[in-house]
Amino acid sequence: MSATAESFLPLKPVHFHILLSLAARATHGYGVRQQVEERTAGRIVLVAGTLYETLQRLTRDGLVEETETPPEQEERASSRWRFYRATALAKQVLALEVARLESDIAAARAELPAIG
Repeated sequence: MSATAESFLPLKPVHFHILLSLAARATHGYGVRQQVEERTAGRIVLVAGTLYETLQRLTRDGLVEETETPPEQEERASSRWRFYRATALAKQVLALEVARLESDIAAARAELPAIG
């Protein structure tokens, strides 16, 4: 039995940011690490062990897949680099998670008007 997009919710913040980094284009692990750290203003720093363990788990779960080096990266890419991309299932999960977070934010703003 295959998992549904809903079964992955709520996403852990690390999973959310890794999938977000892989949603638009294939990226190598170090690129994912840089994007996550930049997007979160340093709140999430992925050490190599955590990053690659998480990528393996997301791959096992069908949310990430290893892919060929993108043509625009071939000249700069090391032969040791592995590139990853989000699957169609991951993009569904991300869309549901964004909707869930937006709903939570709307509820919080309604309860706490002073924060908005």
